[in-house]
Amino acid sequence: MILELPGHGESEGEGEREILKYAEQVDHFMNALNLQNIFLVGHSMGGAIVQTLALIHPEAIQGIVLVGTGARLKVLPLILDGIKNNFEETVQKINQFAYSRKAPLDLIEKGILGMRQCRAEVLHGDFMACDRFDVMKEVEMIHLPTLILCGEDDQLTPPKYSQFLHSQIKGSKLAVLSDAGHMVMMESPQEFNEKIREFIFDNLKGFEGSWSQGVK
Repeated sequence: MILELPGHGESEGEGEREILKYAEQVDHFMNALNLQNIFLVGHSMGGAIVQTLALIHPEAIQGIVLVGTGARLKVLPLILDGIKNNFEETVQKINQFAYSRKAPLDLIEKGILGMRQCRAEVLHGDFMACDRFDVMKEVEMIHLPTLILCGEDDQLTPPKYSQFLHSQIKGSKLAVLSDAGHMVMMESPQEFNEKIREFIFDNLKGFEGSWSQGVK
């Protein structure tokens, strides 16, 4: 199940400028569907949202997967200004840094096309939310089964971000995938999916009924 945040994809709304606001939206969604004992997977900004939910509403979560993210996600002013003043060029630059140099050009082009479909004001709000996000001091209070995934060639959230999360979240597992950048789930989909599959099934013992109810 994939949730499209407000203002993204086919979801209505204007987006948010705070990670906490997005986390509240996801929490409302979970409550509306009565989802319990679920696994949450979040990439980049989504990882910030998942960390926030793990800190403020851990009761409904069985485990989390943090992908290409960090406990703090500062954004270069060049990107923030560029989204407002030169959207097309900035989107291209972001995607050039988002993939490994070994990624095929058609994959990067798909990334550019997908990002262009998001309105400039929504994308700017997303990057503002990331820039304001900081749980460096709180992340150690996450006490859920946690898998941390990142690409070895990630230039937007380098592996040191994931290594910090791993050092702070007790019992977490870290996997660094080679030949992949920030868009690791698209660059190494088979290995990415297998890591998540292993993590979920390792943490499903005794929760088979809750899992099937939560996901379907």
